[in-house]
Amino acid sequence: MNRNHLNRFASAVKETLGWENLTARGRQSGHCRRLREVTPQRLVCALVEALGAQRVESVADCLRTLNAQTGLNIQYKPFHNRLVKPEFPRFMRQVFHDLLQNLSARVLRPAAGGKLAHFRDLVIQDGSSFAVHDALAQHFGGRFTAIRPAAVEIHTFLSVFQDQVIEAQVAPDKEAEQHFLPAPESLRGKLFLADRGYQNRAYWEKVQAAGGFFLVRGKRDLDPLLLKVRGPGGRLRRFEGRRLQEVVHVLPRRRLDLDVQWDRPGGETLRLRMVLLWNRPKKRYLVLVSNVSRRVLTAREVLQVYRLRWQIELLFKEWKSYANLHAFTSAKAPLVEGLIWASLCAAALKRGLAHASQRAGKAPISSRIVAMSGPHILPDLLQSALDGFRHLKVILERIFRYLATNARRAHPKRDGLRGRMQFGLEYIGFDS
Repeated sequence: MNRNHLNRFASAVKETLGWENLTARGRQSGHCRRLREVTPQRLVCALVEALGAQRVESVADCLRTLNAQTGLNIQYKPFHNRLVKPEFPRFMRQVFHDLLQNLSARVLRPAAGGKLAHFRDLVIQDGSSFAVHDALAQHFGGRFTAIRPAAVEIHTFLSVFQDQVIEAQVAPDKEAEQHFLPAPESLRGKLFLADRGYQNRAYWEKVQAAGGFFLVRGKRDLDPLLLKVRGPGGRLRRFEGRRLQEVVHVLPRRRLDLDVQWDRPGGETLRLRMVLLWNRPKKRYLVLVSNVSRRVLTAREVLQVYRLRWQIELLFKEWKSYANLHAFTSAKAPLVEGLIWASLCAAALKRGLAHASQRAGKAPISSRIVAMSGPHILPDLLQSALDGFRHLKVILERIFRYLATNARRAHPKRDGLRGRMQFGLEYIGFDS
């Protein structure tokens, strides 16, 4: 086992979950002005263990965890009062950011000479939503008001190379997804992947001007001017100079690679690339819009790389299945939002443990299995934090050895053929 990685991770855990840092965060957020029995550290450790290692159906489940961790006999009302404070979600969001900042590291990289080596990172934007208590409709308005008037959406920005979230925002489900797009300048040198909900030509212009790249699924009503049309057999000149919607019904039902143009305000034009793939079962084209040149990615490679967007869907499944990201039957908005951030904290800590054990043990680890292993890896770690990090390195070494035995990726060679590694990625620090 690589002791350097273990020692660095132990220091990061101390910095993040230590009494001093969490007390400072509690005071900065206004959530904790005076230290009572439910201190910021005790609250965080209880929520992270409950949400990351158990099935939680009510706030009382979290309270029972706190009392078990501390040996105290805190009653429901004072505990509940801490969770309904308006500052609670602000506090938990800051803890989440600390976990991402301190426990994240690059675990994947593009293979030398591979197509993805052109990019500093691949980043994915998407959102996951679920309904909450109807009484929260004013605070968290939903899109489907006739069915469930209140819902939240978690807008998430994921790094493929870090295999971890970079940023997340909690908002009413009714708010447009495009309001949560990352700043164009943050995408310099990176490839941005997104679904059709993030279609925005003005934004594409800004990303391109900032030196970024994008690969976004387009809606079927896009109607650019076709400058060049390429099929497997070569140029299809008879379609060039026409609008896409004029000819889409007679285009060959194959993979097509187009140069397209839109008129923009002020007499400007926006020239981009569009890749179409005929979906036989649905009888329509999959539409992808990009500014990545053919010298970097062929049309086939564009379609393959876009499949990496599925990584964020797997992350959402982890959150909901193994971090208790679900609606609580509460009409208190701070409590609901704060528990969302607490769920994300639990998921971030487990993914950090997965990556650290992978680097320390030099073996590919399944983040999904680690997410499932919360009952076996979180209690001792969080108890150590509450005890001033007594025996922390011994506990981390035991966790890493447990994960190396029980959470290794079952078929690493298959991952290179059908999983995410097929796209020209490799693990950092060891050969897979």
